Amino acid sequence: MKLVVAIDGEESAKSALAHILKAKYASSTQIHLIHVIVPGFADVSVDGIPNPAVEERTEEQAVLNKMVGSLKESLKINATAEVLAGETAEVIAQACEQFEADEVIVPSHHRHGFSRFWFGSIADDIVDAAPCTTIVLQMPKDKTLNLS
Repeated sequence: MKLVVAIDGEESAKSALAHILKAKYASSTQIHLIHVIVPGFADVSVDGIPNPAVEERTEEQAVLNKMVGSLKESLKINATAEVLAGETAEVIAQACEQFEADEVIVPSHHRHGFSRFWFGSIADDIVDAAPCTTIVLQMPKDKTLNLS
């Protein structure tokens, strides 16, 4: 089984980790964790001003690395991680194709109303774009779950 997991921050990592632990994937499962940085105005660095894209990359890589460690320790699963850039749904669909994924796990923020109108639903876009089974997870309501 090959699995791509889209991660957007620590809460989505916790949600995905809880799902993976509960589903009890076999130790032969290969998991590829991905965070996608969407290009934008933050791509241009200015001397003396912190670069949000660099900060996001550093923070998200730390979250991914922590999750890789948890998966290897808890389930003895082969896990890899990378931070990519581009339009989220397209990048994740491409990663699924390259990794030959059987499934992709996408934690959802469950936006409603104006927030959903303004930001859209990345999870919906991934469901439409992914070439494999897509599992959309509800973000955890219990924030006590620990990655370590």
